[in-house]
Amino acid sequence: MKKTIRIGLVGAGFIGRSHATAYVNQCQFGSDIKIQLVVVADPVEGAAKELAESHGFLRYTTDWHEVVTANDVDLVCICTPNSLHCEIAMEAARHGKHVNCEKPLGMNGDEAEKAAKEIEACGVIATCGFNTMKIPVIAYAKQVIDSGELGELVCFRGSYDTDGLADPNAPHAWRMLAKNSLLGSMGDLAAHVLSISQYLLGDIVAVSGMTEIVYRERKDAKGRVQPVENDDVAQFLCRYANGGIGYISSSRVAPGRKQGEVFEAQFTRGTITFSLERMNEINIYRLDGKPTDLGFKNIIVAPGHGEYGQFWSGPGIGIGYEDLKTIEEHDLLDNIVNGTKPVVDFVFAAKINRVMDAVMESAKTGAWVDVKPVNV
Repeated sequence: MKKTIRIGLVGAGFIGRSHATAYVNQCQFGSDIKIQLVVVADPVEGAAKELAESHGFLRYTTDWHEVVTANDVDLVCICTPNSLHCEIAMEAARHGKHVNCEKPLGMNGDEAEKAAKEIEACGVIATCGFNTMKIPVIAYAKQVIDSGELGELVCFRGSYDTDGLADPNAPHAWRMLAKNSLLGSMGDLAAHVLSISQYLLGDIVAVSGMTEIVYRERKDAKGRVQPVENDDVAQFLCRYANGGIGYISSSRVAPGRKQGEVFEAQFTRGTITFSLERMNEINIYRLDGKPTDLGFKNIIVAPGHGEYGQFWSGPGIGIGYEDLKTIEEHDLLDNIVNGTKPVVDFVFAAKINRVMDAVMESAKTGAWVDVKPVNV
């Protein structure tokens, strides 16, 4: 008999639509979990109504409180501006709802830690939407690293650059105001690199960083000049708990870069490289074999790599970015049904907030800053 999970969604914008589609697509997994889309909330009634009608929600509302208190909702999916993430998540948990929250979890580490503690106290299951972690070849990289065959971490370099705001005439958006998000490119882009770094390599314990606002004003859709209050570019050195060192950067004003999430992880016995724009392959160099045969091996996605086999039975066909949300939702639903702990729980997400807090402090002081631990 199938277990039914009833979904309430808060936020009917682009990312809310992406989550709603991912829930509809759970049939991809052919599991014993049945989805019912119950209610969607958005302060713009027309947006809530349109998403409800297009994806088959039973009803819609303009008040998110109606979602977290609804008796017919089991899981609340939060797709709002960053400033509302923790408030909604904690209120949902207090009403016994499981939570799927978009990243970054909190406006800062303290808020994220508070939310993690509330989740723990309420006994519900919660995860945060670092969806590029769900790429099947990243799961394969995790297996290779954990096997020990590549040795110890020496250095990690990762970046996520886009040109979405490279044009100074690109319009102002809510995410550029500090009241909605204290973080700019770091929260939107570097956070994804941080999630993969933490998943593959463990905790970062110290950072030295810089941030820059390249375009300090932009015009909104009505032609009004608005301030830009968070970083267009962020860069930082880091040190890992395991002794490795690294460098991570992000830019939302990089001409020519589309979805430029890339990384290189160097170990004592090999190296891994990856690019999001070629997300169905990964490159691994192993320091063994004949001197004449050494070189990077390009590995194409195949069944056995993460959840890829749920989509295709043969290698190399590839999946798309939207499929990562489908995998994200499936993993959480599986956690809920089986009572298991998500890899990307709120403690994991709060650690990323703590790293970004330290980068912001370092950018102000010019000094190395230790990353504050998450105490849950």
